[in-house]
Amino acid sequence: MSAHPAAAMLVLAVLAFVSPFAAAQSAPVPETLDVRLGIINYLDEGLDPVFINQGWAGNARLRSYSSGTCCVSIPTKWKPGMTMRVQWRSDSMFKRGEKEMMTRDAPVLPYQPFHDGYVWAVFLPGGEVRLQPSDYGPGGPGFLQGLPQPGEATEAELKQFIEKTQPKP
Repeated sequence: MSAHPAAAMLVLAVLAFVSPFAAAQSAPVPETLDVRLGIINYLDEGLDPVFINQGWAGNARLRSYSSGTCCVSIPTKWKPGMTMRVQWRSDSMFKRGEKEMMTRDAPVLPYQPFHDGYVWAVFLPGGEVRLQPSDYGPGGPGFLQGLPQPGEATEAELKQFIEKTQPKP
């Protein structure tokens, strides 16, 4: 008779361990993700401040990147034609005494659903801005379609990336 209580305890222990995993697997995928904000600056001047969809993304020195501020929501799944509003002021704008910020409705580059990550505002030569949601950052596998980090990317690599990611009309 003492074997039955031990078996019952074992079954209860297994159920207690397995139940949370079964519930997590059946939970629906959320429609939106809350992501942190980051800046990747390929320009020859600093940017301060930068906002993505009204969320403060911080600042970035010339040819550098920064991250860590929080948060904006993005759809879990990418859709063609997605844009987000990016606003910023550059060092040269500050030196000229300009108070207004630059504003672009920048294209969101394709991304796969992820659990935890960033939306990166990517500032490129010629006033081009792209947004890249990702669970990776600069230097991560396949990040920005292999574009090298700021300070390492050549002019030809930047031009090729701009052309390849140009929004379709």
